[in-house]
Amino acid sequence: MLTATYVLLTLSIEQKKERHFISRLLQHVQSIARKPQEIDPVFIESQLNELTRFAEARHQRKVEACLMPAVRNASRDAGPLLADLESLSRLGNAMLRAVRKCLRRAMRRSATQGKFLCRTIDLYCQNLLKRLDKEEQELMPLAQRVISSDEWFEIGSMFLAQDHKEEQLDAALPLRQQSGFYQVAQGA
Repeated sequence: MLTATYVLLTLSIEQKKERHFISRLLQHVQSIARKPQEIDPVFIESQLNELTRFAEARHQRKVEACLMPAVRNASRDAGPLLADLESLSRLGNAMLRAVRKCLRRAMRRSATQGKFLCRTIDLYCQNLLKRLDKEEQELMPLAQRVISSDEWFEIGSMFLAQDHKEEQLDAALPLRQQSGFYQVAQGA
């Protein structure tokens, strides 16, 4: 059960960090929505890159690649919940593409494009929050009930391997790249 506690604690901490990223981005977007002509697309892109790097590439990968398959294998009743989470992920990916497209248009400094960008980012963040709520309120309690100790050990091992891989990637990047600003400067 110690491994299950580790996995669930790791996910909980990651959810808290993701919520912090989302909150920070939403606060900024809400403050600039009133003055769309003053939008700094480079800053927004760096914040978005930081959020998506963590939310999509790290947290979501653990949930989708490790936890969801174990829950699917352990319980036939999990189908609708897992389908909802997968749907939210697909919707989030589509929204992220729309945000990036709006961001490119907002670089023209049009007030209309700026307002649309703010609204699109808000929708993307609300989708992420909805997915996090579903994970926290439904997926993790279900996982606790249906996953065996052996499976928790396997999931914990996969989490450790992914964390180690992330640490190696982070260590290989200069500090300015880790913050996301390098990607913005390079036009990513």
